[in-house]
Amino acid sequence: MRTTSSRPSGFQCIDSDDIKRLKQTDVQLHPLTLPITHRTTRSPSGAKTCAWSPDNTYFAWPCGGGKVELVPWDNRENKIVLNEDILLYEDAENVTLHLDRNLQQQNEQRPTRILDGVEVVWSVAFGSGSTKGDNTLTWKHLKVDEGLLLATGHQNGNIKVWDCNTGKLLLMLKDHKDIVKSLNFAPDGSLILLSGSRDGTIKFWDLNDDGNMYKSLRGNTKWVYDTKWSPKCDMIASVGSGKTVILWDLLNNYSPSHLHGHYHDVIGCCFSPDGALLATASFDTRVILWDVYTGQSLQELCHMYPPPRPIFAAGANEFYIRGISFHPHGQMVLTINDDGYVRCWDLEEDENDPSYVVEQANALYCTFSPKGQRISVG
Repeated sequence: MRTTSSRPSGFQCIDSDDIKRLKQTDVQLHPLTLPITHRTTRSPSGAKTCAWSPDNTYFAWPCGGGKVELVPWDNRENKIVLNEDILLYEDAENVTLHLDRNLQQQNEQRPTRILDGVEVVWSVAFGSGSTKGDNTLTWKHLKVDEGLLLATGHQNGNIKVWDCNTGKLLLMLKDHKDIVKSLNFAPDGSLILLSGSRDGTIKFWDLNDDGNMYKSLRGNTKWVYDTKWSPKCDMIASVGSGKTVILWDLLNNYSPSHLHGHYHDVIGCCFSPDGALLATASFDTRVILWDVYTGQSLQELCHMYPPPRPIFAAGANEFYIRGISFHPHGQMVLTINDDGYVRCWDLEEDENDPSYVVEQANALYCTFSPKGQRISVG
């Protein structure tokens, strides 16, 4: 651990006691060693993403070879439950299944599951809700009754939807032509899935209609790196190559608003819990906090000190920001950086420096748990 005497770039006023306040837990998830009959020719490609379920019952992360490990989360102890028995579920045909909500309440009977998506996984997202049953004359593949779902985005452009209670594959969604970098279910329980891809498109999938893709958007970007719903589901944000940050107004015919301020590719975005702020992270070494309603830049969180001039920020550097996450209570922002540090920024502090720092090399993704008590870093 570095001390204040070395003054790492990006937090020149940090105290050594603050560095120690973020501590690793005793839980680390490693790439899975499967029986030889289940191994693939693909090597583990890194934990590019991870997610907690909204109800705090599961944690999901890609564990290599196109597989996702679904690990139970103990709400009472606020920790991961590592079971000795691991159930492997291989890719299967689409099935019609009615999810059993009682299984979700039996924490002690939930095994660790391995979902085999075959293709390398780049994004995961949890969703929950009930499919609409107003038309009983229409036969559908997917019927969900307050069940918990997991969507996985793959390198070949496919999206797969899984039942977390049984580990079965429910749907396969095909329309993207390149890596699916981002997946997000609408937070209102409507079972609308939002996806962003390196093919430059953003798509909306209705799981009430067997995953029908009913809207496709394309901004002025070659690649889409991240997409997010606003808490009220009245807009979405998308970021990507070419310094792109776009707010799409879903109540006004998907009207786009472009936010200008970054000097390099923008790789991550997230809304504050109240939906008033949008945080965007870029390879230009900065996080910008935007006013969603006016489009103005309110604050910058700099990971280099002094911040690089635009001509240098637009090029290669050792301070690429790789991930960003808002605390569920809204007062903190979490970032990870190529300089090997995880930073927690308290937005209520006057100083433009992180409040807590911990070393973590080769980090690719970060997120807060739903209650904000834990941080996961891939």
